[in-house]
Amino acid sequence: MFYVMFLKSETKEVPTFQKISFQEACEKTHELEHQYRQQGKRASIDFHVLNEENQELYAGTYQVGSHFAINLLDHIKKQLSQMKINPKQEAIKQSFLKKLYHEVPYSLHPEAMKFPERDESILTPGTFSKEGYTSKLSHFHRKMIYGGSVLSVLLLSIGCWTTVSASQQQSDEVVQLQQKLKEEEKLTKLYETALLGDTENAIEHLSKEKGNKGSQVNQDVYMSLLLEEKKYKEVVKVGGEKKVEDRLLEKGDVQSLKTFQESFPSSTGTFDVAYLEQRWEDVLSQKDVRMTEKRQRMKGYALLRTGKVEEAKKQVNHLQDERIHQKIKQYEQVQQEIKDLQKRIEEEQQKDPKDEAKIQSLTEEKQKKEKALNGI
Repeated sequence: MFYVMFLKSETKEVPTFQKISFQEACEKTHELEHQYRQQGKRASIDFHVLNEENQELYAGTYQVGSHFAINLLDHIKKQLSQMKINPKQEAIKQSFLKKLYHEVPYSLHPEAMKFPERDESILTPGTFSKEGYTSKLSHFHRKMIYGGSVLSVLLLSIGCWTTVSASQQQSDEVVQLQQKLKEEEKLTKLYETALLGDTENAIEHLSKEKGNKGSQVNQDVYMSLLLEEKKYKEVVKVGGEKKVEDRLLEKGDVQSLKTFQESFPSSTGTFDVAYLEQRWEDVLSQKDVRMTEKRQRMKGYALLRTGKVEEAKKQVNHLQDERIHQKIKQYEQVQQEIKDLQKRIEEEQQKDPKDEAKIQSLTEEKQKKEKALNGI
């Protein structure tokens, strides 16, 4: 199953920094695309596609109301179709797209090319559609910041109860499953306590639960709570240094990364800090960095910002990340425009008499382009 996390957004109509199902993300963008087209509005939304292990599979920016795509699935399909990749990468791309298609009903496939009508087909929270039920998130779930783990616990609880109902004749299994359900309900209350702000109390209880044999304590939630309280030694014992490094990078908190580095120094952590502080040469000078797809993208961007365009291309060529590919294209374009302007300035300076006003105008335009290049 795939998930989506919307990040930076120009509209408040999508839930940011919450992990939702890919289908729910497609339904929301499908509805917004229809609405924004009618109203003549546009909005930009950054997003990540994740798998069940929270690994980033794709990153991009969706332009709602731009008429480019009818929903998130259509957007990803069109962006991937524009990528120049080798046969092996093409096979990976097609496999990824096939899995995305399986995540949503046919009505949301680009081939359907039909927007929902306002009176009956728009998928709204808590209503039935022809394709199934779209759950309405409670206030508790909307506040969820720990990667969807609480919802996973609730779903597991429901699954346990369904199994219990279907196994009434097997008394031993019924007793075991009912006990498991009680444990899950208790943990759900603990997670809710944490989300309401009492993290210290939740950590204390979760720590005790983790010591119990057969406990179903969710590691991701436990780690997130420990990180919130900056209990780095404890969280390393739970998830290990590598996972904590990755979590801190995702948060993008430079000071937390620096503090963690004091107790658990590594070239990977140094790489992450240098990137967040935009020290591009220091990023590229690091050796033995544990490279994830995210860090490959980071290195590609550092190469770009130091003018190594071709190296940047090679670094990110295999990544399914439309934003870094677009940045490289944009960088090349602006870089070429600067070169053209410089050539024109030199040609004007060689003329006799010189047109000082034109030279000044070209120089100012070049300075604007150089500023834009630094901002890519």
